[in-house]
Amino acid sequence: MMTNSRQKASSDVPKQVFEKFLEALSSAGASTELVDRLRKTLLDDKKFSERAIKEAVLPEESLL
Repeated sequence: MMTNSRQKASSDVPKQVFEKFLEALSSAGASTELVDRLRKTLLDDKKFSERAIKEAVLPEESLL
């Protein structure tokens, strides 16, 4: 049986992975706007579909 602290730590793994990914994008020179849109999509809205990620990466194409 997991303790609450272990359960909470394991449930934060996806968030930690996405945060590291977003930090790496930023370090690699990705625009602040792109990183912010991806952070909102992945971490705030918890949307992981291909469409949601495409809209975050290429917002102008979502208008077509």
